[in-house]
Amino acid sequence: MNLAKQINSRLDELLEIESEIKRMNSEITNEEILTNLNTGDKLSKSEVIESVSEMRKQIVEDLNKLTNDGQNCRDIFTNDYYVNDVMQDKEIVQKQTENILNKSKPKNIESN
Repeated sequence: MNLAKQINSRLDELLEIESEIKRMNSEITNEEILTNLNTGDKLSKSEVIESVSEMRKQIVEDLNKLTNDGQNCRDIFTNDYYVNDVMQDKEIVQKQTENILNKSKPKNIESN
């Protein structure tokens, strides 16, 4: 993977995390208790946001490593002869439609 794709990938992750933080702030109250799907631990909203903020910091650190604190990527995205990567566009559209479909699926409710 070339440098531009690596940077774009990390930036996409950063945007995804920030949108998730915004969604959590709007949909979840401070009193709600959330369950970590991986570990089963009970967490408060502030603990979850703190954890996600740590993930965000890690991505920023990774970007700084990739770009040598911005020194390694000068003019990397300013190509006058840029040709759009159609395959990458298809991947992005596929991920977006999968996300939309996953969010719209009805959740199974167990009844006793």
